[in-house]
Formats: sequence, structure tokens, C-alpha cells
Amino acid sequence: MKREEWVWLKGKTLQLGFNPANYSLRWFGNEERSWIVTNDLRDLLLVRLRNAAGEALNLGSSSASKIEVEARNANGTPEMTIHFLEWGGTAFSLSLNITIPDESELSYWNVSLTNGTGLVLEWIDLPNVTVPNDLVAKGGEARIVWPGVEGVLVEDASLRENGWVAYRDPGYPSKGWEGIYPAAAGTQFMAYYKADGGLYYGTHDAEHHVKSIEYMATDLGVRLQFRIFPGIGAKESYELGFPIVLGSFAGDWYGAADIYRNWLNTRDNNRLTRLVDNKTLPEWFNSSPVTVTYPVRGTHDVGNMDPNLYYPYVNALPYLERLKEEFQSPIMALLMHWEGTAPWAPPYVWPPYGGADALRAFSDSLHEKGMYLGLYCSGTGWTQESLLDPAYTMHQEFTEQQLEKVMCTAPDGSLPYSLICNGYQRWGYDMCAAHPFTSDTIVTEIRKILASDCDYIQFFDQNLGGLSYFCYSHDHGHVPVPGKWQVDAMLQIGERINTMLQEEAPHVLFGCETAAAEPFMSQFQFNDLRYSIAFFAGQPIPIYQYLYHEYINNFMGNQNNLKETMDLTGSPWNLLWRTAYAFHSGDMMTVVLGDEGKVHWDWCTEWDVPGPDQSHILRLISQLNPWRTGTGQPYLVYGRMLRSLKTTCEGEVVDIVMKAGHKLRIPPVITSRWTSDAGGEAQFLINYTPEVQTVTVELEEFAGYSWTDSHTADATRHAVTGSVIRLTIQPLSAVMLERNQ
Repeated sequence: MKREEWVWLKGKTLQLGFNPANYSLRWFGNEERSWIVTNDLRDLLLVRLRNAAGEALNLGSSSASKIEVEARNANGTPEMTIHFLEWGGTAFSLSLNITIPDESELSYWNVSLTNGTGLVLEWIDLPNVTVPNDLVAKGGEARIVWPGVEGVLVEDASLRENGWVAYRDPGYPSKGWEGIYPAAAGTQFMAYYKADGGLYYGTHDAEHHVKSIEYMATDLGVRLQFRIFPGIGAKESYELGFPIVLGSFAGDWYGAADIYRNWLNTRDNNRLTRLVDNKTLPEWFNSSPVTVTYPVRGTHDVGNMDPNLYYPYVNALPYLERLKEEFQSPIMALLMHWEGTAPWAPPYVWPPYGGADALRAFSDSLHEKGMYLGLYCSGTGWTQESLLDPAYTMHQEFTEQQLEKVMCTAPDGSLPYSLICNGYQRWGYDMCAAHPFTSDTIVTEIRKILASDCDYIQFFDQNLGGLSYFCYSHDHGHVPVPGKWQVDAMLQIGERINTMLQEEAPHVLFGCETAAAEPFMSQFQFNDLRYSIAFFAGQPIPIYQYLYHEYINNFMGNQNNLKETMDLTGSPWNLLWRTAYAFHSGDMMTVVLGDEGKVHWDWCTEWDVPGPDQSHILRLISQLNPWRTGTGQPYLVYGRMLRSLKTTCEGEVVDIVMKAGHKLRIPPVITSRWTSDAGGEAQFLINYTPEVQTVTVELEEFAGYSWTDSHTADATRHAVTGSVIRLTIQPLSAVMLERNQ
């Protein structure tokens, strides 16, 4: 079929072409080029319905018995409504309205439907978009921007398919590490781009409905998936209430992120509070402590759980005091395997291993020495039996209290074991966030933890980004499919926790594993980042921080699972780069301790593996962290990230060797640019290598700049003349290039 035979919706430059037979999307771009493949004849829309037994009925828009189209142009806005009637011979119909506002490069897709089938609607998948697989790994130049784990730049669509993070259809039991929003995907857009721009694909949904935001290689290219879980049950009529936004943009991932950030910061119901205006944060937060995490039993995630050299708890004090002195910064000791039940055996953790008095004495000692205490927990899982401490079992309590009624169930009503940490840490289930038992148990357990006088509780480990795992139960008070009820349930749990903390322990924050997704940021205010997981799919990029840094600061996290993706000892500067990456993203830094108080590569790497050069990592942090409390604070703590000025490094790139067979080629100086609440502007250039590096920065025209290599207020400022500056940066240090106000 020729292009002129397609059905077209045309804006001033943006053009959409549809196959008239089934209205599959054949063209999306301008007159000369399409960002999507032009030979994809598959359904534009897909839905899944379920009956009372949980059996699925999948339908595609091509099965509609009739397709009716209305086209109009009102006040310069091209508009098309496509009515897909009676899908698969059923009483299910859906109308799709598409508009292109005047001169816009964005199209807005809205959905309304009628469902007379009596079946429950589980999800809507739309629109079907496939981009060419001309990614870097295939010899092309294209990349995919994925919002999982704080932001990933994908150059090989098949890279993650070789491991446990491979794509699978979302359902229950839930995998966790997948593109669910709001969860491990912290924001709700993705993109495909090349040197001359790309395709933006997102939802501008202020109510934060549950979605799967994914990509997968197909025979035609790379499919970009937006699957929406409305959570409306068998409701007979429904309007989506927010647009799917598909458009063109110029530039790289910053250009795509700008589309979302512009919407976020201009919509009326942005409920986020900027850090500079947040009066509820404890004093310790503003001191930017370096998180020092370690176990008190065992040496890594699994295996022998005998007490180690950091137990009794006070045994760690000399090591922590030394690090505090080395870093010239406060320390937060973040403990693992401290639970008196069993390590990683949710939801119960109290009393602590060795008794409440021992942990409280340690907490008091930390506070006396100007340090802080944090504690890991394991979220909304339920442990039937521990595989790390076989003495811990809850089978009897589970049966006596009929707790099977609390747990997440599969579509067929069965109760399978959770996929999260089962088989190597524990056997158990996931508690449904909507069940009152779950909320009551969490609040009760956190209240017990407060007896330790801790400062931070990473309670929701495994609840990635604030995730509530899918549940298909008919008995929990929610519709028997995933949906917005999950978001509301987690928000209600968070509100209960925060109300209790404000009344009983206002100095305590709580958080989750991975950055808190957008709707949860106001409650989960300090979180354990997981950009280390990005290496399974590509390379981390700070999308999350670019969008949200002015509202939330998190910490670098324990970097778990790096040993699976990265040749740690074969890339000796990898920890220096990863630490500098956290700093340049505006996050607080973290170290994981191995034996004898030494900084190790990550959590999960055994202690007998040779560790990084201690002098290098200690010096790097000592040179970087004071910027967060010194002259860099308005930017690195409270600022908004900007696109960096063009920077060229004269030194050789640093190769990070990956176990999948490729290398990440990282410049020896990484950089980020910020604006402050007062209107200041600064770019930080971080030399994370133990060698002197020289860079050239191209400045904006007529913008006066000065630079300094000291974080103190009285530091010498060196004026910059001209539009290009060449800087020499000392090893393991940073320079601030600030625009004159």
C-alpha cells in the first residue's frame, strides 16, 4: 500500500499515518522521515479482560467488527477520533481521540470505552509503537531512554534478556525489577533518539495510575510498550482521564526529559514540595552524611550468618570514627542483618539481634560522636521460613491467624510464593498493601524500631520505588486486578507512618529501595538508590535527578548485584567513577564495608575478593562531600539540574569492563550543571581518577564565569574571560565553575 493511501492526521510539521484496514500506526514523524517502522501492521491497541475465575481474554483493535473515524480541525487543532466497535464479537468498544495542538510536535491520545461484557478490564496497551533496531549494538547510533532504576540509556535492546532482569509480562507473582510505574520506574516517559532528535512517548498523568513502561526487541525492531492498568474492574463505561503523549523532540535524553519536566512544573496540581521550602526535614539531612553500610552477621547477602567483627554493635565505632575523620563529614551507619528474627525476614524485625539495649547503646554512642544510625528492613514481604537462619519459621502463626487471607494472590486465586528473594534468603509471600493487616503490622513494627533512637529506617527494601505488588484477590476490598488502588494503599501506609513519626520521632525519615517514584516522594524522603541495576540493561543516566532533585535527595545505595554485571577487579577505578556519578547526580554518597573496616566494591561481593584502593576512595569522598555543605550546597542539595555545558576531556577514557563482553567508555572527568533557588548557576567538574586531568568547557556567549577548586566561602575565585576555558583538575577532586550573578 502506498503512503498516499494511508489515513493521515497532520499538524504543521508532525504527521501520523494509519493503515486504513485496521488503523495500525504506519508513520510518525514529519514529511521526510518517520521515527517508527513503516511495516508494522499489528494492532494499534490491545486489551486484556478476565472472568471471575481469572481466565484471560486478550483482544486487539483489529478484531473490531466496525471501525468508524471522525476527523476535524477546530481552531487550528487537527483532531481524529477512531471508534473501534465490538471487539472480537463482544460488547467491548473503545474510542481513541488524537489531537495535535497548533504548531506542536506532540500528539495527545485520549481513551474512552464501554465494556458490556461483564468481564473485568485488566489493562489497555496503547498505542503500539515499534522503532527501528538501529541501536549502537547493531551498528547504528540510536539509543532508548528507559525510566527504570533512576534512568537507563539502552544501546542494546537484548542485553538484559540474558539474565534475571529479562522482560516478562507483568503479573503476579511480580518480578519487582521491571518497568512498573510508580515503582522501579520512577517517572512515566521513555524515548528513542538519534543525533537529529527522536521520539518521546509518555503519559502526563497527575493521578499516577499503574503502568508498565517497557521495551523489547521484536522481528520488526524495538517495541515501546505503555500498558495501563486502570483498576476499574467491570465498570461499563470509562474515560482514561489523562493523555498518552507521543511526539518528536530535538537533542538527546535531556530533550525528552524537558518535555516531561515542563509538564510537571507547569501543571496546577504538582503536589511536590521543594527541599528549600521543606521545613519538616531533620537537621541531619542537611549535613549530608556519608552512608556507611555493613552487616553485623555474615559477610554478604547469603551464606553463613554468624556474628562478624562489627558485632557487638559498638565494635564498629572505631572504624566509623576513622571514616568520619577521613571523610571530614558526618557518618550514617546503615546496618544489615541486625534483625532479631532473621536476616531479610519481613515483616518482623524486632527485637534486634543481641537485644534492644545493645542496639540502643550503640545508637547513643553514635549520636554522642556526631554520627547517625540507619536500619535496613525488608518491606511488605511475609516470611514463612528463613533460609539464612533455619530456626526462624512462621508456619504456625500463618495457619492460626489465617494469614493466607492477607497475601497477594494470582489471577486464578492461587497463593504462589513470592519471586522476591525466595529460594535463597527465605520462602514466603507478599502482603497485599490494601489489607488492613499490612498497614497495621508495618506501623506497629516501625514504632518498635523507634526504641533504638535511630535516624533512618529503610523499611521498604524490595518495595522498589514504593511499589505495591500486584494482587488479584476478590476479598481485599480492591478490584481483582492491578490498578490505582495500589498507589492509594501505599500512600495511606506512608501517611500513617509519617503521622506517627511527626508525633513520636520527628528526626526519623523512612524510605525504600530504589528512588521513590513521583507520587511517593513526599513521604519516602530518603531512599536507597539502585542505579547499579541499570548495568543489566545499559548505562545509568540521571533522569530521575534531572526531573526531581529540587524535591528530593537520596543516597547512592549499597550497589548490590554489581558483581554480576561488572568486572570489579578488572576495572580498578569503577568505584571511583560510581561514587563520583552519585555526587554529580546530587545524591549523598555511600560506602559498603568489607573486612577490617575497609571500603569494599559493593554489597554481595564476598569479603575475600580483593577490594579497591583505600587511599583513593577515601580521598575522593573527602574532597567531594564538603561541597554539599559548603558553597556547592545551593546547587547540589537544593538545586535543579540543567543540561551541562559542552566539556571535552583531554585524557584517555576509562574503560569499565562488563561481564557481558562490552565496555563502558567513561570520560575521566564527569560533569553536571545546576541552577539554585536564588538564580545562581554552576557546573561541577569531577576528576575521579588518581591522575591530573585537563578539560575544556565551552561557555554560553556573554556569560561571565569564575571557577574555584575549594568549597569554602572565602575561597579564591578565578575570573574567566572569553567563551572557552581550559581547566586543570587535580586527582580525586572537583572544580566548581559558577556563573556570575
